[in-house]
Amino acid sequence: MRTVALAAFAAGFLAAAASPARAAVGVLTTTEGLAAVVREVGGDRVKVSALSRGIQDPHFVDANPSLAVKLRNADLLVDVGMDLEIGWLPPLVTQSRNGAIQPGGARRLTAGNFVSPMDLPTGPVDRSQGDIHPSGNPHFLSDPRRAVQVAAAVAGRLSEIDPENASYYRERLQAFQAKVAAAEKGWKAQLAPFAGRSVITQHKTLTYLLDWSGLKAAGYMEPKQGVAPPPSHVASLAALVKAAGVKGVLVENYYDRRPAEQLRDLSGVKVVVIPGDVGGTREASDWFGFVDVLVKSLVQAVQ
Repeated sequence: MRTVALAAFAAGFLAAAASPARAAVGVLTTTEGLAAVVREVGGDRVKVSALSRGIQDPHFVDANPSLAVKLRNADLLVDVGMDLEIGWLPPLVTQSRNGAIQPGGARRLTAGNFVSPMDLPTGPVDRSQGDIHPSGNPHFLSDPRRAVQVAAAVAGRLSEIDPENASYYRERLQAFQAKVAAAEKGWKAQLAPFAGRSVITQHKTLTYLLDWSGLKAAGYMEPKQGVAPPPSHVASLAALVKAAGVKGVLVENYYDRRPAEQLRDLSGVKVVVIPGDVGGTREASDWFGFVDVLVKSLVQAVQ
């Protein structure tokens, strides 16, 4: 009996060794926000890392050759699109020599292709207009509606890459959708008393969030997207703040706060510093924490 038991154990051990557990899908994302959404959907079946950090302006990331090495071994690349990463991602993807993650490749997912864009420019577009995105505003991941759309696209692509775990990804997606719906009720309740009020923002990073929240942007610190404000623009914003009764200006923590502080000195407006992405502050450690911080910051800016 003992011999039979040992033989059975040995056979089981050899079978396990011959059929090792499937490795997690290696996912690279261009931003921490995208990485957070992939983690929500992929759970322990994925290994995710981001090419940029939440404290960085995602328009400007150092195209370090080490990032190309990471891309070479990626099972899936998820980028924002809408030209957000146009200044740094294309050369890295080319250098990676990973054909599957090239634009349109089977292992490339561009999140912007799965959301309805806002701030689409009309007429001719050129650099004299500032940092214009011809395909629309790429800062959509703070909007719960669009985050769910991105999550659905991620679940679909992971299921194609890893069909054995397709049901797992569907279940994770459904759980994320339910969690977002529950969180929205709380966020909307916080914002409801302030519907229709206006804020000033630094860049057009909150367009989607403001649309979702029922609040408005009265103006922007940047006279043109990506252009630092001269004193004359700050003075004109001070007049606007007083005329419109604006109480707060929101500035991502990777921007220079001095122009906003000058606006505060001229008009009395509050300066509210916010994370630009997941990981931008300790409280914004995941996607839900990020949006929670933004909602609280909006309330602070308008009350």
